[in-house]
Amino acid sequence: MSATLLTALCLQALAVALMRHRLGPGWLRRPMTLVVLAAILYQGVSQILLAIPAIRVWDYYRVGIAQRYIDSATLIMSVGLLVLVICYLVTKPERAAATMSRHETLMAARILDWRIIAVVCIPLAVLTYTGRGYNSSLIAGPTTGYWTDLASTFLTVLVALAAFGFLLRNGMRWFVLVLIGQSILLAAAGERTPLVIDAIQLIILLSQAGLRPTHRQLAATLALTIVAILGITGYRAVSGRSIYYSDSGLKQRVLAVGRGLYGVVHTSNVNDTHPGLVAQAAGRLDGNAFAGGILQSMHFGHPALGAAPAGESVLLIVPREIWSSKLTHSAGLNPALTELQDFGLQRINFLPTLLGLYFGFLGPYELIALLAVLGILGGWGERWLFRQASTVRLVVLASSIQAALAYEKGLPGMLAELRAAVVLAIAVKLIELARRRTATLPRRERAHHAGAAVLPGTLPETLSGNLSGQLDADRSRVP
Repeated sequence: MSATLLTALCLQALAVALMRHRLGPGWLRRPMTLVVLAAILYQGVSQILLAIPAIRVWDYYRVGIAQRYIDSATLIMSVGLLVLVICYLVTKPERAAATMSRHETLMAARILDWRIIAVVCIPLAVLTYTGRGYNSSLIAGPTTGYWTDLASTFLTVLVALAAFGFLLRNGMRWFVLVLIGQSILLAAAGERTPLVIDAIQLIILLSQAGLRPTHRQLAATLALTIVAILGITGYRAVSGRSIYYSDSGLKQRVLAVGRGLYGVVHTSNVNDTHPGLVAQAAGRLDGNAFAGGILQSMHFGHPALGAAPAGESVLLIVPREIWSSKLTHSAGLNPALTELQDFGLQRINFLPTLLGLYFGFLGPYELIALLAVLGILGGWGERWLFRQASTVRLVVLASSIQAALAYEKGLPGMLAELRAAVVLAIAVKLIELARRRTATLPRRERAHHAGAAVLPGTLPETLSGNLSGQLDADRSRVP
């Protein structure tokens, strides 16, 4: 391991230590913390593993790129990460740390009715299992169809909200069963990242509502997620991804995960003809090769492309219904592809990440300046998000978590994930306003609207009692 890489890793460790010190025990509930931890995973942990020659030899991202340029790019991005964290902490985000009161939790249980959300999820899941949904966006990019856009934008966050709404109404004793169902639905999409994202979303949302999973439940979460990831990895290593891009149906996709898991457990590699799981994971998380290749080209005289194309790429977040000619600008909306072409890198699926995506456009110094701005904006955004506790801010938090964990896509992809937050926040706000309007109606008219069974301003007695008891029992475990 070179001194350059070691310095970079120390800067990353310092960034995490500053976050933990300033934000306190609840630091893991914050989206910016997840961004920083994702950066450590892609820019730090993977580099430690790839420092081992037996693992690095399997990383095809680094073919043709000298290690010293990768180490230098890692150092530059680590400086940028530390600057991002410092600018984020300057905004004092720890001053806003509201959690949901019992009243807000009961209201969230009523508004986020898991049965309604599940009904909305059904067509998105069907589209995905017939090859026209979530996975299609991963191979078509900005040129995807309308229904594919809907599935890729809303499926994962709605599955997490449905699971959250169910647990709010029925209690944490169902946690493991709900997690199994959630994992099956998402594993059938054939991607590993949504499994991790939704598990983290569910745990953070529950914590924000005062419902903390037990250590056994957290252990079950980790075990189920690993098993599903291994199943997907094993199947794709042998049979590829074609089943996930075709009309294969839910049953065949679930069986494929099972066959993949069986293959991982029972297949040996005595002749070292393919990489092991650790080598696959290290290569899959290599977020530095992309920037290293660009830095190598810059060393040989290739100039930076400028800030204008980088700014154009952010327009990816504009819906095609508003920007009718969006598809004609698909090249400009893909900055990674532009850099691959201009800097002569391999035409493979590099992982640019938030820290490295604009390396070829801005160069080292302007990139660090951009990250400083993003740190300030992230701090302001969290201060708004945690200033009050409400159902609207809860769904925005869910989408923010998804955006933070889309780190490998870079800034445009992360911002695109936030589009769901806008739609869901508007929908929840309209439902809240409708509830309040119904609650202010005269008594006789209110009884008519409620079907003379439950007053609109309250939850059913059994639901309120169960949830209140669960909240009290959970909070009694907190020191």
